[in-house]
This record gives sequence, structure tokens and C-alpha cells, in this order.
Amino acid sequence: MARIPKHMNGGHDQVVKKLAGQLKQDGWQVKADLPNRKQPDPIGKKGRIPDIQATKLGRNKLIEVETPSTVNSHREQASTFRRSAAQKKNASFDLVLADDD
Repeated sequence: MARIPKHMNGGHDQVVKKLAGQLKQDGWQVKADLPNRKQPDPIGKKGRIPDIQATKLGRNKLIEVETPSTVNSHREQASTFRRSAAQKKNASFDLVLADDD
């Protein structure tokens, strides 16, 4: 699990927004689970939505942002995203820990 850099500290939605913005600035096509944004595609049998889905030059990233209060209760969801990335060529999954809102 990655800890976010100090300059990106904030609650869940703040971190999702900052990470999505940084990826977009770096040339990634970004979908983010935020209001008024193009939503990521559902994954797995339960149709779980990652916080960020990004593509660039044939590479794919799934990113899930958790807080100390949600990280344990969302383990199954993170496992779904990890498995999905592992089954695809040039795909990765990152679990990022943010502050509680």
C-alpha cells in the first residue's frame, strides 16, 4: 500500500481528484469516480468501481484510495482490482492510503 506524498494529503475525494489531475497532466486518459467526471468501468462479478482508471500508450492503471477507516472493510474490493490488473498485460493496481475525511 502506498502512502501519498505530503503535498497530496487530504481526505478520500481530495486525493482521488489530485491523483487524477496529476495523471491527466502526465498524459494519461483518466476516468475517476467523482461527480461530473467520466466514470471508470465496473470490474468483477459485483461490478465494483475503482476510484481511478487510467490508460496511456497501451498501459492501464487501476487506483483505489482508502482511508484508515475503510481500508479493512474494503479488502475484498481491493482484491478484485488487484486480480483484474494481474490478468491483463501491461496493467497495474495501486492501493493508496489517504487521511480520513
